[in-house]
Amino acid sequence: QAVRPGFGGRKGGTAMISVIVPVYNAEAYVSRCLESILNQTYRDIRVVCVNDGSTDGTGAILEDFRRRDSRVEVLARENSGLSASRNAGLERADGEYVMFADADDWLDAHACADAVKAMRERDADIVFWSYVKEYESVSSPVLFWPEEHVFEGEAMAWLRTRLLGPGGAELARPERMDSYGTAWGKLYRRSLFRDAESAFVDTALIGSAEDVLCNLSLFGAARRAVYIPSTFYHYRKTASGALTRRYKPDLVAQWEELFRRMDVHVRKHGACPEAERALRNRMALSVIFLGLNICDAPGSPLRHAAMLRNLLERDWCRAAVGTLPLKPLPLHWKTFFLAAKSGFVPGLYLLLRIIKRILAT
Repeated sequence: QAVRPGFGGRKGGTAMISVIVPVYNAEAYVSRCLESILNQTYRDIRVVCVNDGSTDGTGAILEDFRRRDSRVEVLARENSGLSASRNAGLERADGEYVMFADADDWLDAHACADAVKAMRERDADIVFWSYVKEYESVSSPVLFWPEEHVFEGEAMAWLRTRLLGPGGAELARPERMDSYGTAWGKLYRRSLFRDAESAFVDTALIGSAEDVLCNLSLFGAARRAVYIPSTFYHYRKTASGALTRRYKPDLVAQWEELFRRMDVHVRKHGACPEAERALRNRMALSVIFLGLNICDAPGSPLRHAAMLRNLLERDWCRAAVGTLPLKPLPLHWKTFFLAAKSGFVPGLYLLLRIIKRILAT
């Protein structure tokens, strides 16, 4: 569907929703993303495209959209990463609400209208919804809950705990650990970022989960959040991702800093056993991903095994793995964490190689 040129929001005023789209070398996908935003049934929208030093044809595409639709602003920057791009977009945002979208994803046409309606009817600070994983030939919906939920008070505290890490039955799906914590798939009251004094931390410092860390502060400052049981957001998953893994030598230290910052959040909001347990579960499950990173390191299997042993002997890792409940886990993850608990490095390394091979298929 083509963009309708010149059909803007309120003339002379500020848009009700600023949609921030960080873009880096996304010439194959960004047009669909922007069309899905500009053709929303809710028209009072401003799009802040942050071109993060793209070296392909992305810049020309963004300029074409800017010329065709007055609601589009393009902010060109030197490459500085996703977190810095989102923060730059927040500085340029105006209006009452703000959203984020990644340049290779897209939205259903009524996403903004339904989100604003829920925000106003429930007097909420955050509205969020489910999503669809879009593979090359198949779509896979990820529905958090089948009905609407309103979070405030104790329910909001539970949701913040869930952002820290999974518990109970949710431990069975480690790969979905951060499904609730994405920056996209949410409508925020823009003033919340000021109230929470929140921004996105550079992944060079914390490795990943910068959106989860930011959301911990935002949900901590929010009075009320509403979940809509709809899959408005389409999250593109490409098969090439599993094949292009690159060893990150600083990942253990970066995630230790992430865990430290999350622990500060727990203590700021009043440490409780549930929150501490959720963070320990996150730390324990990180062994899967840190182990896969080790498998990508240069060197022999003996070197990999030594690195894995060093990881398991770290105090935080030993404590987190030791307290991880195994009952909710499916058999393959029970086997994995039994090996981790016992320090059986050869078995753990073999399981990691099997996982890595599966991910590459």
